[in-house]
Amino acid sequence: MSEGATAISCLESYFGAVPDPRAPNATHRLGDLIVMMIAASLCGASNATEFALFAQERKQALSRLIDYDAAPSHDTFSRLLRLLDPEAFGRAFAPLPQLSPEPAERRPRWCRLTARLCGGPTRRAWQPVRR
Repeated sequence: MSEGATAISCLESYFGAVPDPRAPNATHRLGDLIVMMIAASLCGASNATEFALFAQERKQALSRLIDYDAAPSHDTFSRLLRLLDPEAFGRAFAPLPQLSPEPAERRPRWCRLTARLCGGPTRRAWQPVRR
């Protein structure tokens, strides 16, 4: 199994229970869009327009994880974020904060791959949020 396939398998175990609220003829898979949003967020993106730009600009790096012909538009990301069940999405994220800031070799493979997507290190990406 390739490194990308392993990473996607790991992420799908977290997000597989999130129901897809879109029409059955949606162009992009829900899991692929979630991967794009997570990777973009870790690299500093914070809205649908930035997610779309990231998916377009980092297609070569993202191709290690997912396969897509054309980057989703900002409308696709915006619509998805409006339609997703926030409680189901939150439950999928619940186990992730338990990932402690460990040495890189001990982090899950998808975490290490995400650092490569940004074109550099994800500085402070693993520090807990202090409120």
